[in-house]
Amino acid sequence: MEIRAKIGQLVRLRAGGPVLCVTYEYPMEDGTYSYCCEWFEYEKLRHSTFPIVALEPVEGDFEIDIKVQLDTEAKAKADAETETEPESDDEADKKSSKPGKNFH
Repeated sequence: MEIRAKIGQLVRLRAGGPVLCVTYEYPMEDGTYSYCCEWFEYEKLRHSTFPIVALEPVEGDFEIDIKVQLDTEAKAKADAETETEPESDDEADKKSSKPGKNFH
């Protein structure tokens, strides 16, 4: 599960403080994200980077992206099930004919 903010989303530090605007997303090595945020303080534009765990949305929620990842064994099994061997002409005829009707 991956929690992400949207560019332009209004957030606040969990510890409190002014309303911040998310302006840029930085992927981290551990798969999470940090966000560059901007805000005005006494008519001066400020910016800083915060990890997603330090932020909370002002309204609504962050995006949650659930990724389903198969382990290698399950993926190999799924791949093996989807692979089919070429059929001979006799096998193809048996599958296409309706039961109870044999035309020789």
